[in-house]
Amino acid sequence: MNEALKTTNSKKILVVNGILHGHFTCSVEIVRELAEMGHDVTCYVMDEFASRLNDIPVKKVVYSADVSEIAKRLPPDAPPFAINSFMFGKAIDVLITMLSQEQTDYDYYVFDSFFEIEEMNKILKLDPSKFVKIYSSFILTDEKLDLTEGRLMGLQATSQKYNINLHDFVGLHTTPNEFKKLILTSKYFHIRPEDTDDTCYFIGPHIEQRVVDNNFDFKKDENKKLLYISFGTIFGKDIAFYHHCIEAFRDSEEYQVIMSVGKFVDINQTFKDIPANFSIYNYVPQTQLLPEVDVFITHSGFNSTSEGFANGVPMVFVPQKYDQFDISRLVEKLNVGVFLNKKEIDITADVLRTAVKKAYDNREIFREGISKIIDSFKESRNNRTAIYEKVFE
Repeated sequence: MNEALKTTNSKKILVVNGILHGHFTCSVEIVRELAEMGHDVTCYVMDEFASRLNDIPVKKVVYSADVSEIAKRLPPDAPPFAINSFMFGKAIDVLITMLSQEQTDYDYYVFDSFFEIEEMNKILKLDPSKFVKIYSSFILTDEKLDLTEGRLMGLQATSQKYNINLHDFVGLHTTPNEFKKLILTSKYFHIRPEDTDDTCYFIGPHIEQRVVDNNFDFKKDENKKLLYISFGTIFGKDIAFYHHCIEAFRDSEEYQVIMSVGKFVDINQTFKDIPANFSIYNYVPQTQLLPEVDVFITHSGFNSTSEGFANGVPMVFVPQKYDQFDISRLVEKLNVGVFLNKKEIDITADVLRTAVKKAYDNREIFREGISKIIDSFKESRNNRTAIYEKVFE
Protein backbone atom coordinates (compact mmCIF):
# COMPACT_ATOMS: atom_id res chain seq x y z
CA MET A 1 0.00 0.00 0.00
CA ASN A 2 1.14 3.57 -0.58
CA GLU A 3 0.34 7.03 0.69
CA ALA A 4 -2.43 7.46 -1.87
CA LEU A 5 -4.31 4.56 -0.30
CA LYS A 6 -4.34 5.95 3.22
CA THR A 7 -7.79 6.24 4.71
CA THR A 8 -9.26 9.59 5.66
CA ASN A 9 -11.35 7.80 8.26
CA SER A 10 -8.83 6.51 10.80
CA LYS A 11 -10.15 4.06 13.40
CA LYS A 12 -8.87 2.67 16.67
CA ILE A 13 -8.57 -1.07 16.06
CA LEU A 14 -7.60 -3.79 18.51
CA VAL A 15 -6.32 -7.01 16.92
CA VAL A 16 -6.16 -10.14 19.08
CA ASN A 17 -3.68 -12.17 17.07
CA GLY A 18 -3.91 -15.94 16.72
CA ILE A 19 -1.90 -18.07 19.14
CA LEU A 20 -1.13 -20.92 16.73
CA HIS A 21 1.65 -20.41 14.19
CA GLY A 22 -0.49 -20.58 11.04
CA HIS A 23 -3.23 -18.40 12.49
CA PHE A 24 -0.76 -15.79 13.71
CA THR A 25 0.88 -15.70 10.29
CA CYS A 26 -2.51 -14.99 8.72
CA SER A 27 -2.96 -11.92 10.88
CA VAL A 28 0.43 -10.26 10.31
CA GLU A 29 -0.23 -8.86 6.86
CA ILE A 30 -3.69 -7.63 7.86
CA VAL A 31 -2.15 -5.77 10.79
CA ARG A 32 0.52 -4.28 8.53
CA GLU A 33 -2.01 -3.13 5.94
CA LEU A 34 -4.37 -1.57 8.49
CA ALA A 35 -1.44 0.34 9.99
CA GLU A 36 -0.27 1.49 6.55
CA MET A 37 -3.77 2.79 5.84
CA GLY A 38 -3.39 5.05 8.86
CA HIS A 39 -5.50 3.19 11.40
CA ASP A 40 -4.43 3.29 15.05
CA VAL A 41 -3.77 -0.41 15.64
CA THR A 42 -3.04 -2.18 18.92
CA CYS A 43 -2.14 -5.88 18.97
CA TYR A 44 -2.60 -8.30 21.83
CA VAL A 45 0.13 -10.75 20.90
CA MET A 46 1.54 -13.81 22.61
CA ASP A 47 5.20 -13.52 23.62
CA GLU A 48 6.27 -16.28 21.23
CA PHE A 49 5.31 -14.14 18.22
CA ALA A 50 5.79 -10.57 19.44
CA SER A 51 9.08 -9.99 17.62
CA ARG A 52 7.41 -10.63 14.27
CA LEU A 53 5.52 -7.36 14.70
CA ASN A 54 8.66 -5.32 15.41
CA ASP A 55 8.79 -3.67 11.99
CA ILE A 56 5.10 -2.71 11.98
CA PRO A 57 4.05 0.65 13.52
CA VAL A 58 1.54 -0.75 16.02
CA LYS A 59 1.24 -0.77 19.77
CA LYS A 60 2.01 -4.23 21.14
CA VAL A 61 0.58 -5.65 24.34
CA VAL A 62 2.52 -8.86 24.96
CA TYR A 63 1.18 -11.65 27.14
CA SER A 64 2.06 -15.26 27.97
CA ALA A 65 -0.01 -18.43 27.74
CA ASP A 66 2.72 -20.75 28.98
CA VAL A 67 1.43 -24.28 29.62
CA SER A 68 4.80 -26.07 29.56
CA GLU A 69 4.18 -27.69 32.95
CA ILE A 70 0.86 -29.09 31.76
CA ALA A 71 2.53 -30.35 28.58
CA LYS A 72 4.96 -32.41 30.67
CA ARG A 73 2.03 -34.25 32.26
CA LEU A 74 0.28 -35.16 28.99
CA PRO A 75 0.78 -38.74 27.74
CA PRO A 76 3.05 -39.17 24.67
CA ASP A 77 0.09 -40.29 22.57
CA ALA A 78 -2.00 -37.20 23.38
CA PRO A 79 -3.71 -35.89 20.20
CA PRO A 80 -1.97 -32.96 18.49
CA PHE A 81 -4.50 -30.36 19.61
CA ALA A 82 -4.62 -31.41 23.28
CA ILE A 83 -1.89 -29.05 24.48
CA ASN A 84 -3.29 -26.29 22.27
CA SER A 85 -6.59 -26.50 24.14
CA PHE A 86 -4.78 -25.66 27.40
CA MET A 87 -3.04 -22.78 25.61
CA PHE A 88 -6.41 -21.44 24.51
CA GLY A 89 -7.86 -21.86 27.98
CA LYS A 90 -4.95 -19.92 29.48
CA ALA A 91 -4.95 -17.28 26.71
CA ILE A 92 -8.69 -16.64 26.99
CA ASP A 93 -8.37 -16.21 30.76
CA VAL A 94 -5.51 -13.70 30.32
CA LEU A 95 -7.30 -11.87 27.50
CA ILE A 96 -10.53 -11.51 29.45
CA THR A 97 -8.53 -9.94 32.30
CA MET A 98 -6.64 -7.63 29.95
CA LEU A 99 -9.71 -6.57 27.98
CA SER A 100 -11.68 -5.97 31.19
CA GLN A 101 -8.96 -3.52 32.29
CA GLU A 102 -8.56 -1.90 28.86
CA GLN A 103 -9.21 1.85 29.05
CA THR A 104 -9.37 2.52 25.31
CA ASP A 105 -12.76 2.51 23.61
CA TYR A 106 -11.88 0.83 20.33
CA ASP A 107 -13.91 1.28 17.18
CA TYR A 108 -13.31 -2.36 16.20
CA TYR A 109 -12.13 -5.56 17.87
CA VAL A 110 -10.53 -8.09 15.50
CA PHE A 111 -10.20 -11.66 16.79
CA ASP A 112 -8.68 -14.81 15.36
CA SER A 113 -11.49 -17.24 14.51
CA PHE A 114 -10.49 -19.70 17.25
CA PHE A 115 -11.43 -17.22 20.00
CA GLU A 116 -15.04 -17.63 21.10
CA ILE A 117 -15.94 -13.99 21.45
CA GLU A 118 -19.62 -14.71 22.10
CA GLU A 119 -18.78 -16.47 25.37
CA MET A 120 -15.96 -14.07 26.25
CA ASN A 121 -18.35 -11.17 25.75
CA LYS A 122 -20.65 -12.43 28.50
CA ILE A 123 -17.95 -11.02 30.78
CA LEU A 124 -16.58 -8.19 28.63
CA LYS A 125 -19.93 -6.59 27.66
CA LEU A 126 -18.50 -5.04 24.47
CA ASP A 127 -20.62 -3.89 21.54
CA PRO A 128 -20.80 -7.02 19.30
CA SER A 129 -21.31 -4.86 16.20
CA LYS A 130 -17.63 -3.90 16.61
CA PHE A 131 -16.39 -7.49 16.26
CA VAL A 132 -14.52 -8.75 13.19
CA LYS A 133 -13.02 -12.25 12.84
CA ILE A 134 -10.01 -13.45 10.85
CA TYR A 135 -10.35 -16.85 9.18
CA SER A 136 -7.22 -18.69 8.10
CA SER A 137 -9.05 -20.93 5.61
CA PHE A 138 -12.53 -22.19 4.71
CA ILE A 139 -15.40 -21.16 6.96
CA LEU A 140 -17.46 -24.22 5.98
CA THR A 141 -16.68 -27.91 6.28
CA ASP A 142 -17.91 -31.17 4.83
CA GLU A 143 -16.14 -33.06 7.62
CA LYS A 144 -17.82 -34.63 10.61
CA LEU A 145 -15.70 -33.11 13.35
CA ASP A 146 -14.61 -35.27 16.28
CA LEU A 147 -15.21 -33.07 19.31
CA THR A 148 -14.05 -35.65 21.87
CA GLU A 149 -10.29 -35.49 21.39
CA GLY A 150 -9.36 -33.64 24.55
CA ARG A 151 -9.69 -30.07 23.31
CA LEU A 152 -12.51 -29.20 25.72
CA MET A 153 -10.43 -30.35 28.68
CA GLY A 154 -8.05 -27.42 28.39
CA LEU A 155 -10.94 -24.94 28.32
CA GLN A 156 -12.75 -26.21 31.41
CA ALA A 157 -10.85 -24.21 34.04
CA THR A 158 -11.52 -20.90 32.26
CA SER A 159 -15.18 -21.81 31.65
CA GLN A 160 -15.62 -22.57 35.35
CA LYS A 161 -13.73 -19.46 36.48
CA TYR A 162 -16.04 -17.12 34.52
CA ASN A 163 -19.17 -19.30 34.50
CA ILE A 164 -19.20 -19.38 30.71
CA ASN A 165 -19.34 -22.29 28.26
CA LEU A 166 -16.35 -22.31 25.93
CA HIS A 167 -16.88 -24.71 23.04
CA ASP A 168 -14.36 -26.67 20.99
CA PHE A 169 -12.38 -24.08 19.05
CA VAL A 170 -11.96 -26.31 15.97
CA GLY A 171 -15.72 -26.71 15.60
CA LEU A 172 -16.12 -23.00 16.37
CA HIS A 173 -14.15 -22.17 13.21
CA THR A 174 -16.97 -23.51 11.04
CA THR A 175 -19.92 -22.50 13.24
CA PRO A 176 -22.13 -19.82 11.62
CA ASN A 177 -22.05 -16.38 13.21
CA GLU A 178 -23.21 -12.85 12.41
CA PHE A 179 -19.81 -11.14 12.58
CA LYS A 180 -17.87 -9.70 9.65
CA LYS A 181 -15.28 -12.20 8.50
CA LEU A 182 -11.94 -11.56 6.78
CA ILE A 183 -11.24 -14.84 4.96
CA LEU A 184 -7.76 -15.52 3.64
CA THR A 185 -8.71 -17.27 0.44
CA SER A 186 -10.76 -16.46 -2.65
CA LYS A 187 -14.38 -17.34 -3.22
CA TYR A 188 -13.19 -19.48 -6.14
CA PHE A 189 -10.95 -21.56 -3.88
CA HIS A 190 -13.54 -22.33 -1.21
CA ILE A 191 -15.90 -25.25 -0.76
CA ARG A 192 -19.57 -24.45 -1.45
CA PRO A 193 -18.95 -20.75 -2.12
CA GLU A 194 -22.65 -20.36 -2.85
CA ASP A 195 -23.33 -21.02 0.84
CA THR A 196 -21.28 -18.04 2.06
CA ASP A 197 -23.11 -14.81 2.87
CA ASP A 198 -22.56 -11.05 2.86
CA THR A 199 -20.64 -11.15 6.14
CA CYS A 200 -17.84 -12.96 4.27
CA TYR A 201 -15.03 -10.89 2.77
CA PHE A 202 -12.51 -12.88 0.72
CA ILE A 203 -9.12 -11.14 0.86
CA GLY A 204 -6.80 -13.84 -0.52
CA PRO A 205 -4.02 -15.64 1.36
CA HIS A 206 -0.91 -14.20 2.89
CA ILE A 207 2.21 -15.73 1.34
CA GLU A 208 5.17 -14.85 3.55
CA GLN A 209 8.06 -13.22 1.74
CA ARG A 210 11.01 -15.50 1.13
CA VAL A 211 13.59 -14.82 3.84
CA VAL A 212 16.95 -16.53 3.44
CA ASP A 213 17.92 -18.59 6.48
CA ASN A 214 21.69 -18.95 6.24
CA ASN A 215 21.63 -21.64 8.94
CA PHE A 216 19.72 -23.99 6.64
CA ASP A 217 22.50 -26.22 5.28
CA PHE A 218 20.62 -27.78 2.36
CA LYS A 219 22.48 -28.40 -0.91
CA LYS A 220 20.44 -29.47 -3.91
CA ASP A 221 21.63 -32.46 -5.94
CA GLU A 222 21.34 -31.17 -9.51
CA ASN A 223 21.18 -34.74 -10.83
CA LYS A 224 17.98 -35.58 -8.96
CA LYS A 225 14.46 -34.27 -8.51
CA LEU A 226 13.83 -32.73 -5.10
CA LEU A 227 10.99 -34.23 -3.05
CA TYR A 228 9.92 -32.24 0.01
CA ILE A 229 7.80 -33.81 2.77
CA SER A 230 6.23 -31.79 5.59
CA PHE A 231 3.22 -32.18 7.87
CA GLY A 232 3.48 -28.70 9.39
CA THR A 233 3.91 -27.54 12.96
CA ILE A 234 0.99 -29.39 14.62
CA PHE A 235 0.64 -32.71 12.81
CA GLY A 236 4.33 -33.58 12.65
CA LYS A 237 4.21 -36.66 14.89
CA ASP A 238 3.05 -39.28 12.38
CA ILE A 239 6.18 -41.41 12.76
CA ALA A 240 4.76 -44.36 10.82
CA PHE A 241 4.14 -42.11 7.82
CA TYR A 242 7.72 -40.85 7.85
CA HIS A 243 9.01 -44.42 7.87
CA HIS A 244 6.76 -45.22 4.89
CA CYS A 245 8.33 -42.26 3.09
CA ILE A 246 11.81 -43.56 3.86
CA GLU A 247 10.84 -47.03 2.62
CA ALA A 248 9.35 -45.55 -0.56
CA PHE A 249 12.34 -43.44 -1.56
CA ARG A 250 15.31 -45.07 0.17
CA ASP A 251 18.45 -44.80 -2.00
CA SER A 252 16.36 -43.52 -4.91
CA GLU A 253 18.35 -42.71 -8.04
CA GLU A 254 15.56 -40.30 -9.02
CA TYR A 255 14.80 -38.32 -5.85
CA GLN A 256 16.68 -36.36 -3.26
CA VAL A 257 14.38 -36.06 -0.23
CA ILE A 258 14.03 -33.38 2.43
CA MET A 259 11.72 -34.28 5.28
CA SER A 260 10.59 -31.78 7.92
CA VAL A 261 9.27 -33.62 10.99
CA GLY A 262 8.38 -30.76 13.35
CA LYS A 263 9.81 -29.72 16.67
CA PHE A 264 8.31 -32.58 18.71
CA VAL A 265 10.21 -35.41 16.98
CA ASP A 266 13.66 -36.43 18.23
CA ILE A 267 15.41 -37.17 14.93
CA ASN A 268 18.34 -39.11 16.42
CA GLN A 269 16.08 -41.34 18.51
CA THR A 270 13.41 -41.86 15.85
CA PHE A 271 15.44 -42.47 12.69
CA LYS A 272 18.28 -44.95 13.18
CA ASP A 273 19.14 -45.59 9.53
CA ILE A 274 18.74 -42.46 7.44
CA PRO A 275 19.38 -43.11 3.73
CA ALA A 276 22.08 -41.08 1.98
CA ASN A 277 19.51 -39.35 -0.27
CA PHE A 278 17.46 -38.13 2.75
CA SER A 279 17.93 -35.03 4.87
CA ILE A 280 15.69 -34.85 7.94
CA TYR A 281 15.11 -31.62 9.86
CA ASN A 282 12.94 -30.44 12.73
CA TYR A 283 12.39 -27.18 10.86
CA VAL A 284 12.71 -26.14 7.23
CA PRO A 285 12.35 -22.53 5.95
CA GLN A 286 9.59 -23.60 3.61
CA THR A 287 9.19 -20.48 1.49
CA GLN A 288 12.95 -20.51 0.92
CA LEU A 289 12.95 -24.14 -0.18
CA LEU A 290 9.80 -24.40 -2.32
CA PRO A 291 11.20 -22.69 -5.45
CA GLU A 292 13.69 -25.58 -5.67
CA VAL A 293 11.13 -28.36 -5.06
CA ASP A 294 9.90 -30.74 -7.79
CA VAL A 295 7.19 -32.51 -5.74
CA PHE A 296 5.74 -31.56 -2.34
CA ILE A 297 3.99 -34.07 -0.03
CA THR A 298 1.89 -31.93 2.33
CA HIS A 299 -0.66 -32.40 5.11
CA SER A 300 -2.91 -29.97 3.18
CA GLY A 301 -2.67 -27.13 5.68
CA PHE A 302 -3.95 -23.96 4.04
CA ASN A 303 -0.73 -21.98 4.42
CA SER A 304 1.38 -24.80 2.96
CA THR A 305 -1.12 -25.34 0.16
CA SER A 306 -1.11 -21.64 -0.76
CA GLU A 307 2.69 -21.52 -0.69
CA GLY A 308 2.87 -24.59 -2.90
CA PHE A 309 0.44 -23.01 -5.38
CA ALA A 310 2.41 -19.75 -5.39
CA ASN A 311 5.54 -21.67 -6.41
CA GLY A 312 3.78 -23.88 -8.98
CA VAL A 313 4.90 -27.05 -7.20
CA PRO A 314 3.02 -30.30 -8.00
CA MET A 315 1.66 -31.58 -4.70
CA VAL A 316 0.53 -34.81 -3.08
CA PHE A 317 -2.10 -34.04 -0.42
CA VAL A 318 -2.23 -36.30 2.65
CA PRO A 319 -4.72 -34.55 4.98
CA GLN A 320 -4.71 -35.36 8.68
CA LYS A 321 -7.66 -33.50 10.17
CA TYR A 322 -10.41 -30.91 9.79
CA ASP A 323 -10.30 -28.44 6.88
CA GLN A 324 -7.33 -30.32 5.40
CA PHE A 325 -9.80 -32.85 3.99
CA ASP A 326 -12.00 -30.06 2.59
CA ILE A 327 -8.96 -28.49 0.94
CA SER A 328 -7.87 -31.83 -0.51
CA ARG A 329 -11.31 -32.60 -1.93
CA LEU A 330 -11.41 -29.20 -3.62
CA VAL A 331 -7.89 -29.78 -4.96
CA GLU A 332 -9.09 -33.05 -6.47
CA LYS A 333 -12.23 -31.41 -7.89
CA LEU A 334 -10.17 -28.65 -9.55
CA ASN A 335 -7.55 -31.19 -10.75
CA VAL A 336 -4.57 -29.39 -9.23
CA GLY A 337 -2.98 -32.16 -7.18
CA VAL A 338 -3.05 -35.77 -6.00
CA PHE A 339 -5.26 -36.57 -2.98
CA LEU A 340 -4.45 -39.56 -0.78
CA ASN A 341 -7.29 -40.17 1.68
CA LYS A 342 -6.02 -42.15 4.67
CA LYS A 343 -9.64 -42.81 5.68
CA GLU A 344 -10.12 -44.86 2.53
CA ILE A 345 -6.72 -46.35 1.66
CA ASP A 346 -3.58 -47.61 3.37
CA ILE A 347 -0.86 -45.11 2.50
CA THR A 348 1.97 -47.57 1.92
CA ALA A 349 5.37 -47.02 0.34
CA ASP A 350 4.00 -48.23 -3.02
CA VAL A 351 1.07 -45.82 -2.80
CA LEU A 352 3.46 -42.94 -2.07
CA ARG A 353 5.76 -43.78 -4.98
CA THR A 354 2.80 -43.95 -7.37
CA ALA A 355 1.33 -40.67 -6.08
CA VAL A 356 4.61 -38.77 -6.39
CA LYS A 357 5.10 -40.05 -9.95
CA LYS A 358 1.54 -39.03 -10.84
CA ALA A 359 2.03 -35.55 -9.38
CA TYR A 360 5.25 -35.02 -11.29
CA ASP A 361 3.97 -36.46 -14.57
CA ASN A 362 0.86 -34.27 -14.41
CA ARG A 363 2.66 -31.11 -13.34
CA GLU A 364 1.78 -29.12 -16.47
CA ILE A 365 -1.91 -30.04 -16.24
CA PHE A 366 -1.94 -29.14 -12.56
CA ARG A 367 -0.24 -25.80 -13.24
CA GLU A 368 -3.04 -24.81 -15.62
CA GLY A 369 -5.55 -25.24 -12.80
CA ILE A 370 -3.25 -23.65 -10.24
CA SER A 371 -2.96 -20.54 -12.45
CA LYS A 372 -6.73 -20.02 -12.14
CA ILE A 373 -6.49 -20.29 -8.35
CA ILE A 374 -3.57 -17.85 -8.26
CA ASP A 375 -5.53 -15.41 -10.45
CA SER A 376 -8.44 -15.61 -8.01
CA PHE A 377 -6.06 -15.00 -5.10
CA LYS A 378 -4.62 -11.93 -6.85
CA GLU A 379 -8.09 -10.54 -7.56
CA SER A 380 -9.10 -10.99 -3.91
CA ARG A 381 -5.88 -9.39 -2.69
CA ASN A 382 -6.34 -6.45 -5.07
CA ASN A 383 -9.71 -5.79 -3.43
CA ARG A 384 -8.26 -5.64 0.09
CA THR A 385 -8.18 -1.86 0.47
CA ALA A 386 -11.81 -1.52 -0.64
CA ILE A 387 -12.79 -4.36 1.67
CA TYR A 388 -11.03 -2.82 4.66
CA GLU A 389 -12.79 0.50 3.94
CA LYS A 390 -16.13 -1.32 4.02
CA VAL A 391 -15.44 -3.52 7.06
CA PHE A 392 -13.89 -0.71 9.13
CA GLU A 393 -16.27 2.04 7.98
